Amino acid sequence: MAFTTTVAICLGVYFLIPVGLYLLVPRDPTINPRKRAIALVLGDIGRSPRMQYHVLSLVETGFLVDFVGYTDTAPLQSITENPDIKVHGIKPAEDLPLPKGLPFIVLAAIKVVYLTKQLFQILRSLKNAEYLLVQNPPSLPTMLVCYVFVTFISRRTRYIIDWHNFGYTVLALKLGSDRNILVRISKWYEHWFCRYAFAHFCVTKAMAEVLVRDFKVNAFRIVPLPDRPAVQFQPLSDDKRADLLATSPIFSGFSSATDKLVVTSTSYTPDEDLTVLLDALSQYDSSSTPERPLPKILTVVTGKGPLQEQFLKDISHRSWNNAQVRTVWLSAEEYPVVIGAADIGVSLHLSTSGWDLPMKVVDMFGCGVPVLAREFPALSELVVSNRNGLVFKTADDLAKQLIDVFTRPELLRSIKRGALVECGNRWSETWRITAGPVFHIPNREDLTEVESSSSSDGEY
Repeated sequence: MAFTTTVAICLGVYFLIPVGLYLLVPRDPTINPRKRAIALVLGDIGRSPRMQYHVLSLVETGFLVDFVGYTDTAPLQSITENPDIKVHGIKPAEDLPLPKGLPFIVLAAIKVVYLTKQLFQILRSLKNAEYLLVQNPPSLPTMLVCYVFVTFISRRTRYIIDWHNFGYTVLALKLGSDRNILVRISKWYEHWFCRYAFAHFCVTKAMAEVLVRDFKVNAFRIVPLPDRPAVQFQPLSDDKRADLLATSPIFSGFSSATDKLVVTSTSYTPDEDLTVLLDALSQYDSSSTPERPLPKILTVVTGKGPLQEQFLKDISHRSWNNAQVRTVWLSAEEYPVVIGAADIGVSLHLSTSGWDLPMKVVDMFGCGVPVLAREFPALSELVVSNRNGLVFKTADDLAKQLIDVFTRPELLRSIKRGALVECGNRWSETWRITAGPVFHIPNREDLTEVESSSSSDGEY
């Protein structure tokens, strides 16, 4: 009897020890009872739509999110007004008071050190998050910083790379050669440090194959996650389109009865040759004759970037009767509406790697707008010629396609139907099915309780 009593007491004490520790030992104040994720982009968060969609999807499934990046442009209102999202701004290295005329390699080294220090300071304050989702490119210094952070500072954090492109190919375009020593170092760096990530998202299946073949990434850690339009990109009704065209100053002088509207968006970077568009419009204009008049075209170019001044200068040297170009900068709320008003969209994106895809095409499909897109290897994963758009290589091709879609109504109607089919593929559902398991998010039928408790509870 005494032995039984002793065993019972020992077992009772054994099971009471963890209970006592749980009640008496204070919790680490940095660990939140709700799951936390960090979304990091070494770029302007307002011009990083895919990362914004990631953030919103994480919040919708119960996460608190720290969004880190440059804050030059305001992100979506659904982000700025959400109490479960906290934005942490990075100060651009361009703001440093550096002497002019420094060699590129010296300037680059100073910027890397400056950004590395900032990123470590921000991430240290956010340690113990469950996940760290990082946009690539740029890979320098983010890959190294994230590796050190999850290895030595916040070991419970799982590091995930969202591949939009390859950083070394972007650098090769900037330096004008893929044989430059800096490009080779960048390629080695990207290949080496990407292997330490817990998982990899990538925008195309072709990119996933490159990660396995050339980067030696474990295929089981790669999840192709194609871009899909967010909910704000919707087809415009005829009434809303007519009202927009009649009231917005962007479309002053435009006749919806006779004229055609073309829209393209750009970051004015070297991987988009806008002279192709201008040359095509010149050919279109000269192809209109009294015997065979063509509809007038208004081309609206949205966006901003480093080569914008050169583009405006090029426009000023053109003289057309049947074509006109207007450049605008639109807010995140205005952009989908203007896209939705277009008869046709144009994508001039020419991938530096050949394996990414232009988000602008996804936005256009979300609005049910067919696309004329410049050809590169991975494009067929998004644009299928004569189904949801047309594919061109040269300015001559683009000019011919503009003439065809605006003189052959059956062709425009056909690719319009294809674009409306693409409109049904939405980011939220694709993300939940594809990316959700990486973040250990339960199936939709199990989310009722999570979603009902996802409002702010004052942690920020």
